[in-house]
Amino acid sequence: MYYAGVDIGGKNIKMGIVDDFGKVLASTVYKTQMERGYDAILLELINNINTLCEQAGFEFDELSGIGIGVPGIVNSRAGLVMSCSNLQWKGVDLANDVKNLTGKPCKVCNDANCAALGEQRFGSGKNYKNLVFVTLGTGIGSGIIIDGKLFEGLGCAGAEAGHMGIQVEGDVCACGNKGCWEEFISASALVKQTKAAIEKYPDSRLAQICKDGISGKSAFIAAREGDGVAKGVVDRYIGYLTYGIIGLTNILHPQAFILGGGVANEGASLILPVKKMLNDYIDNNGFYPYVDVVGASLGDSAGYMGAAALVM
Repeated sequence: MYYAGVDIGGKNIKMGIVDDFGKVLASTVYKTQMERGYDAILLELINNINTLCEQAGFEFDELSGIGIGVPGIVNSRAGLVMSCSNLQWKGVDLANDVKNLTGKPCKVCNDANCAALGEQRFGSGKNYKNLVFVTLGTGIGSGIIIDGKLFEGLGCAGAEAGHMGIQVEGDVCACGNKGCWEEFISASALVKQTKAAIEKYPDSRLAQICKDGISGKSAFIAAREGDGVAKGVVDRYIGYLTYGIIGLTNILHPQAFILGGGVANEGASLILPVKKMLNDYIDNNGFYPYVDVVGASLGDSAGYMGAAALVM
């Protein structure tokens, strides 16, 4: 059986045709161009799914269903996009619109939840039935899988770990609240932390590396070169990240945390210290069993592969 998975972003739309075993038979990426409006985006999306079916070697009629991930607040049970600021959509009946235009079953869900489901079914999480997925990007996305199923909470508004408060009087988050975890562990937060360290230590190796610009990689690069200032930035960042993971462990105690997004591309230099700090905490407090921490493996495919899994 064949399924179409779609990952709609503010800048790009990624989509693929996926079979029951998670094999991607055809895929594409193209510009969202949100200024065109909902109807134009929807029609192009359907046309591109048709094209991908042809590329995969079968007729559109043979497609079993269409899954779509959207950034924002999504009522997945009703198939409604309640609010998506990136696309300026509000109260959009996306699942029914796709179904009416194609005759195919359609499921719609939050994009981070789709990515979590993709990793659990086909990626780094396929050996775990209980996991938490966290994307360390410009913002923080997260998804929770319990007994192999997405946990979304009341009104599908749950699993937003990035907006878990970890400091009463922290910086103001984009959501309007103070002290959100996102304000400490996003790539944007890491850039701010790196900039602050450079201002304090302008003669450091970190400052030299960042002469042409600061990114989420800068502190890790300088730390690998032995710079003590950069190591302090990295250690502090890993501490913030692990602090939130410990909190989620105390509530959920999943089998694993899967870390994705740009910062997670640092691999072992990020994953191993987080795993050690987390399990040292578990050992010291007598909480068992061991919790794994692994990097995501599907990259940009996770979103549309998880969207396809919604209708499997």
